[in-house]
Amino acid sequence: MQSFSSLCKPLSPAFLHPNNMPVRIGLVVLATDMVVEVEWREIFAGLPIEILVARIACAAEVTPKALLTMAHEIGHCASLILPDVELDAIAYGCTSGSLVIGEEKVQQLLQQGNSEQITSNPFSAIKAALAFIKAKNIVVLSPYLASVNEPFYNALDSVGYNIMAWGSLDLTLDKDIGSMNPEHLPKLIEELLAGVDAVPDAVFISCTNFKAVAKLAELEQRYGCYFISSNQVMAWHLLHQLNISLPNIKAGRLFETPSI
Repeated sequence: MQSFSSLCKPLSPAFLHPNNMPVRIGLVVLATDMVVEVEWREIFAGLPIEILVARIACAAEVTPKALLTMAHEIGHCASLILPDVELDAIAYGCTSGSLVIGEEKVQQLLQQGNSEQITSNPFSAIKAALAFIKAKNIVVLSPYLASVNEPFYNALDSVGYNIMAWGSLDLTLDKDIGSMNPEHLPKLIEELLAGVDAVPDAVFISCTNFKAVAKLAELEQRYGCYFISSNQVMAWHLLHQLNISLPNIKAGRLFETPSI
């Protein structure tokens, strides 16, 4: 039998040039979320973008008290994503959590002391997107309880948006939100918009665990306005900050809208 030293042949590695590195985006995902990873991988399919995920412990219930407990873990989870490699951007994937904890606090926790780190969360992202498309009159579809919906409504109202209608599914458990049939979404939108006199500038479908991306283009064609979901808008927000334009992404008009 040959010795290992006589058999082993030294070889030289070749490393990617920095210009050829993929865009690396970190994502802190709720332990109970079934949807955001799937929809992000569909949005970024075939693109030189890597999604690197860490799961954060969270309660099964979507209540303000339960959401607040995640504030203690966001920074730790962010630190577990390629700790020795600089990420191009990082996001926290929870719409209601970013609202309850506070978007500035979430940003600080994600940045881990690096104030130059690009970050996003769905609440910051939807405000950025509505400003980008100059939307004022909006409709919101939310799966949450009133205890989450009311502060969400107040936060949007306080920055000047005209909320034309608000649809609520009053679900408590995150697993129930993630288990909804996306084929039923057009029916929900039809019922929600039935009492709205004018076409809104945008309809926001809230929650990263709400399957919606595959239906956005269909809904936009039917109703003639922007349809924006939490997962879509958070992806857009990061790419917008990174100055990456991908108009061929099939995830609604938001990605097709050029900078003004």
